Amino acid sequence: MWLLSTDRAELHFFATPESVTGGYAILSHTWGHGSEQSFQQIHALQDRCAVSDENPRDLATPKVRECCILAEKYGYRWLWVDSCCIDKTSSTELSEAINSMFRWYSLAEVCFAFLEDVDSDCILNAAGSAFRTARWHSRGWTLQELIAPMLVIFVSRDWKVIGNKVDLAPLLQQITGVWRQVLTREVHYSVISVGQRMSWAANRNTTRVEDEAYCLMGLFNVNMPTIYGEGRQAFQRLQHEIIKQSFDTSLFAWGLGINSETIALVELQEIYQYFNTSSQNHVYLLADSPRCFVKPFGRTVRFTPAAASPLQPYLDWQKKTDTTSQASVLTELGPFGRMELPRFSITSYGLECRFPVIESDGFIVAVLLCDNSREHIGLLLHPSNYLIQDPSRKKYHTGHGFRMPSGGVGFARLISLGNDFYNLRLNGKMVTAEWRDIFIADSPPPILKDVAPSLCHPLHSITPAPPFRIPHWLIGRLTLMGMELRPLQVRSRQPLELSATFEDVSAKEGIRVILGMCAQSSQGDRPVHWAKAMAQFVATWGQKTDFEHDCGAHHVAAWPGWTKDFGDAERTVRLSFARCRLTPEHTLVVHVELEGSVYSAMKAGKNIEFPAREGSGLRLGAVEPDTPGSLVVEAMEKLAIAPE
Repeated sequence: MWLLSTDRAELHFFATPESVTGGYAILSHTWGHGSEQSFQQIHALQDRCAVSDENPRDLATPKVRECCILAEKYGYRWLWVDSCCIDKTSSTELSEAINSMFRWYSLAEVCFAFLEDVDSDCILNAAGSAFRTARWHSRGWTLQELIAPMLVIFVSRDWKVIGNKVDLAPLLQQITGVWRQVLTREVHYSVISVGQRMSWAANRNTTRVEDEAYCLMGLFNVNMPTIYGEGRQAFQRLQHEIIKQSFDTSLFAWGLGINSETIALVELQEIYQYFNTSSQNHVYLLADSPRCFVKPFGRTVRFTPAAASPLQPYLDWQKKTDTTSQASVLTELGPFGRMELPRFSITSYGLECRFPVIESDGFIVAVLLCDNSREHIGLLLHPSNYLIQDPSRKKYHTGHGFRMPSGGVGFARLISLGNDFYNLRLNGKMVTAEWRDIFIADSPPPILKDVAPSLCHPLHSITPAPPFRIPHWLIGRLTLMGMELRPLQVRSRQPLELSATFEDVSAKEGIRVILGMCAQSSQGDRPVHWAKAMAQFVATWGQKTDFEHDCGAHHVAAWPGWTKDFGDAERTVRLSFARCRLTPEHTLVVHVELEGSVYSAMKAGKNIEFPAREGSGLRLGAVEPDTPGSLVVEAMEKLAIAPE
């Protein structure tokens, strides 16, 4: 790894942390836009000063210069700063640095956490203080930088010390969710369940989607090649690596959980195909992002055998009955037929798992050997409906439908099973489990990892020209926000009426755009375009789509500039339209902007912008005879394709 000399900010290479005589300091910070100094820039400055006899530190950026001065003040000769101590033009060096970064942080003498949005006179524990809301607490990479070093010193925007990790541990637990005992090193992070460690990253963001996985490798003691461009496959690989070295089933304890005593499960075979889509990854065993690990049931999930000996229930039972010796109790079959721990094997057919499995009243539940300190947790399963099946190896997906008290239908992955392994309860009755080998679909197949073309087919044909088109880039931008496209809900094709819903299931945030053609009003012989939108959040979650429209309020042509806002000051969905360049006479392109305090916070957290319609290259105007759409029609005529 390359380190900076604190007296001159010059780069020197060290093969291992142990080879740095006298040790080194390390900087933890959030990157600014265009203000970070690169490895190449530091090298160029070093070469220039070798000729001019200047001190490169004096010419470095303020962040590099001030950090060098601070580290030198505390007696450290060497300093590591990720922005300029890694040659990111070398994929090999970048991968090596990322894989070893947790170790370098762990072995640093001190880590300075620079909070550029916190003043030195900040009252740190005050409600809503700048320290509580500092951007540093919301970034993915800073999680390992909080946990790994023994000593973390927080410094303000003017480089004054404002506290340290140990003294601030109770406050940091409130802010980050990381246990105070982990921060003070009374408890080692590795003994915390996999699911809980994932939950620490659930509300953190990274600029590159791959970094959601790469920034967690050290926290789970795994190594893997970094492949920028692989997208969310990186998080799938991370979970595969965790599975190879751990039987901690809390890795699967994410998503919506229900209490089986209060909500009745229902047999809903017809909804399985609806949920087996790329935008609903909760039907797969592995999560697609750390954000899925928001605490189910509102409580921390732990791997039960790690929290307490699984033999203890047997010993407690024996003491009560006093009919056999403790030694003979250990040979009893136990609540699941035998004493075992779960096993997993990655195959091309899915994840081969060995779980205690419950089958009761047509429902299938894998007992996860996890609890939330109150109840044991099961994973709901349903048979896979994939066309390619191996009759000798039955395959399952996760989750099941349930009937809500209101009469509506919902979906959940997890279910509470009571607090007694000997008396597990499901759907209001006592049930038993036995160890079984089963196959569970772990992640979407390649054809479903992107938005399937069939999801938007009614809006993306050429012949006949559709009345609306939703750009793929817009679908992708909403997906980056966590709002993934559900299958289009088509009420009528003649005239067209449909609903496009984008939802973040774990956060209960989303939007619904309803589009249609009004048969009662027309321009010549053509129906008129109408549209409306609504925000999806906890209060509106699960509401049925309202396809009724008000001609005076929802006709697009009547909107000033073909633009209209829907929602309130917290969540505003701005709909606007422009003519499609491919088929301008028939098709309007949908554009969405998200405004309001809630959406603005979500955009800032994920570093995502939704440009105005004109900024996305769309135009508003009349049909022109030489538009690209006319060229499309002409090309179809030459190919003898009759437009409908």
